[in-house]
Amino acid sequence: MVLFVLFILGIHIGSFLNVCIWRLPRGESVVQPPSHCPNCDTRLHMLDMVPLLSQVLLRARCRYCGTKISWRYFGIELLTGILFVMVGAQPGNIEGNLLTGAWVGDPVRLVEQLIVVSTLVVIFWIDYKTHLIQLEAVFLLGLAGVALDMWQVFKQGGQLTGGALFAGSPLLPAPLPQSLLAMVVTATILWILREGFSWYYGKEALGFGDVILVGAIAANLGWNPTILTFFFLSVVVGAIVGVGLKIPRATRTYLWAKARARRHGSRKSLAWPLARHTFRKTIPFGPMLAAGAIVAMLYGGRINEAYVNWLNPPLTNQSSIYPMGETPPAPPP
Repeated sequence: MVLFVLFILGIHIGSFLNVCIWRLPRGESVVQPPSHCPNCDTRLHMLDMVPLLSQVLLRARCRYCGTKISWRYFGIELLTGILFVMVGAQPGNIEGNLLTGAWVGDPVRLVEQLIVVSTLVVIFWIDYKTHLIQLEAVFLLGLAGVALDMWQVFKQGGQLTGGALFAGSPLLPAPLPQSLLAMVVTATILWILREGFSWYYGKEALGFGDVILVGAIAANLGWNPTILTFFFLSVVVGAIVGVGLKIPRATRTYLWAKARARRHGSRKSLAWPLARHTFRKTIPFGPMLAAGAIVAMLYGGRINEAYVNWLNPPLTNQSSIYPMGETPPAPPP
């Protein structure tokens, strides 16, 4: 029942995220004016905005002017609903059966993780479409991580970090919440790398928005080995997702060029060269970071545990290899 509620909540939040993805890059308010068709400017009514169902029943077209509606809106609503379910299904959140069990998890941590996945969905799609990092979403992302960390320190007996990168090598003279330490250190290291490679190549090697995004993500993962797993996952998972998204775009380009050549009676089609050019376009780094962060937040601890146990005997203390706020699953009886 809890997961069903989270799915319904997720598809509704996904509908709002669609508004953010459309309006934020254009500098528009996400509140005013109310939802409307961008083609005929007709204000949409409740029946036009039911998540998932409206687009299917309207056959992906505006009810008033017939303009085609991208299936991306449906996909983002469904994706957000699935991500919300994955967050709720994390170990320790539901007692007993996942479908019928009672909620026993930390509601504050749940809210933080729902905010994280929502902001990362916005960052992913805006950067993929525009190659720009939406700073409003990044600031909300970082604030969520710091707020959860402070809640755990002051209300739940969480521990401050002494600022040690390795045992016996303190980085800071005073202890800090691990979210702030992770944010500052990772962003600083990435900024140094950015400046170095930019100087070497004579052009910007990495956008400054990506540096800020990494710091915000690190604030949610905490100061532990999951940060290293996050970078690995960003390259692997992000590349797979990015390539998967480029395939339909390249296919549409090919079909468009093929149809255009037929209409003009051209013997030489540019369909394949255009499709190859579309597929070879560089994938921005932001979507990779967002995809890697989601996987690291949900499964980073278990990935670390499997890797370490593969190299060494089972750990006696597994709490240090899990993201901030996440506890390792209880051992089997």
